[in-house]
Amino acid sequence: MAQTITLRDKKKARTKLTLLQAGLELIGEGTFRTVLVEDICQRAEVSKVTFFKFFPQKEDMLVYFMSVWQAERFVELADSPKRGWAAVRYIFSKVAEQSQKQPGIMLSLISFLAEQSMHPWIPELSPAEMQLLFPEREDTEEIVQYSLHDLFSRAMKEAQEDGELAECLSVEEGVVLVFTTFYGSYLSAHLCQSPDYMAFYDMHIKPLQR
Repeated sequence: MAQTITLRDKKKARTKLTLLQAGLELIGEGTFRTVLVEDICQRAEVSKVTFFKFFPQKEDMLVYFMSVWQAERFVELADSPKRGWAAVRYIFSKVAEQSQKQPGIMLSLISFLAEQSMHPWIPELSPAEMQLLFPEREDTEEIVQYSLHDLFSRAMKEAQEDGELAECLSVEEGVVLVFTTFYGSYLSAHLCQSPDYMAFYDMHIKPLQR
C-alpha cells in the first residue's frame, strides 16, 4: 500500500528540491564554493532561514545532490536491460552528459570529498521527495536502499558472471577501480582540458575489461 504523504511533507520536499535545482543552475561552469547562499535563496524564492533548515552547512547540498543523482540512475537502470560494463558506461555517460550543462558540479563534488576524512553518509530521500522525483514508481522503498556503491557492485558481479571482468580482478577490486575511474577520469579530462569526458572514462575502464 502506498504511503500517505501529508501536504506539509510535500511542500518541504518540493522546497528542498527547488533549492537543489537553483544551486545547480548557479554553479554552471564555476564551482559550488563560489555560489552564495543568498543567490540560491533568491533564485529559489525562499529565505536563508529556510535554506539552513534543510542544509545546516552549504556543502550539505552536494551530499543531497548525490542522493538524488544515484536514485535517478537506479531507476533508469532498473528500466533498462543494461548490465555489467554497459551499466557502468551508462552511469559514466550521465556524468558526461551533465558536464555539458554544469561542468562545475562534479569538480565541486571531487573537491568536497577530498576534504573529508571518509566518504560522507548519504541520507535516504524521504517518501515525499521520492514521490515528487518518481511519481509513477511504486517501488520507492527499494530505490532509496541502493547507493552508487551498490550499483557498481551489482555491475561488477554481472561483468564477472558474463566473463567480461579482467581475470586478475575480484568483484571487490573492480568496484574500487570503477569508483576511482568515476572521479579520477573526470578530473583527468578536466586537467587535460578535454571536453570529451566519456573518452577518458572508456580509456580508463578498458584495462579492467576482458
